[in-house]
Amino acid sequence: MFFRYLFFLISCTAFSQVNLLNSERPEQIGVLSENQKESLSDKKYLQYPYVDDKDIMWSKVVYEEIDLSEKFNHPLFFPEDNLYENERKSLWRTLREAILGNRIETIYMDNNSNFKNVMQIDDAKKKILKTKEIFGIVKNEVLKSSDISSYLIKGVWYVDKRIGEMRFRLLGIMPYGRDLNDEDNDSPVPLFWLWYKDLRPILHQQLVFDDRNNVSRVTFDQLLTSRRFTARIYAIDNVFNDRPVEKYVDDPFMQLIESERLKNVIRDFEQDLWSN
Repeated sequence: MFFRYLFFLISCTAFSQVNLLNSERPEQIGVLSENQKESLSDKKYLQYPYVDDKDIMWSKVVYEEIDLSEKFNHPLFFPEDNLYENERKSLWRTLREAILGNRIETIYMDNNSNFKNVMQIDDAKKKILKTKEIFGIVKNEVLKSSDISSYLIKGVWYVDKRIGEMRFRLLGIMPYGRDLNDEDNDSPVPLFWLWYKDLRPILHQQLVFDDRNNVSRVTFDQLLTSRRFTARIYAIDNVFNDRPVEKYVDDPFMQLIESERLKNVIRDFEQDLWSN
């Protein structure tokens, strides 16, 4: 009896949290109602407030890596692509489908974090989808969620003196994943930069699964803008053209120490701001 009950709990947890109780048929699970579609429409996400430059008394641009192997970041990594049709998606599947569906119009080169060098959409799609012919049979190989190992993000911490608060604004995100065009190399490579404001209407429409509460209504946009992830700083704006930590610290352990030191630069400024 206990194992039957345990199986029931696991089965319920495996289903999406959307429309579970109102479904007449199993295929209706995960199908959004009209009210749910309206609440998740791109008109409903919280717009960034306007910030005048003269109100910014301090700011720091930071570059961070979100390691998807860390448990706290698993909501960005899971589920695997073939488990659910539409109701649950990983962050990469959400981005991939938006790019292949031409919902993202501008993509930037991976070697430029200042969003000036635009990548051709077709070149970006070649990094995501590869067509090959095997024994006369044409097959499409797609970059799966399990192929993405991390995300690099660029953001800015700033103090708005008008409201007396330190805030974080996410500027861009770049997935790191397998190179479909280099079958002999399994090491992850940078794919491309995406301007985060272009992604917000798309990420707002996709709910994130919360294993602590199945009725959670957190979207990918809310998760990222509220920094519900763990990341390490790998670079910060400086006089050396935003030189990464690995360029001046060789030892991997000392790189982590340096990352913590850079994080403390921001934390200490906030503490000193209100203690003086």
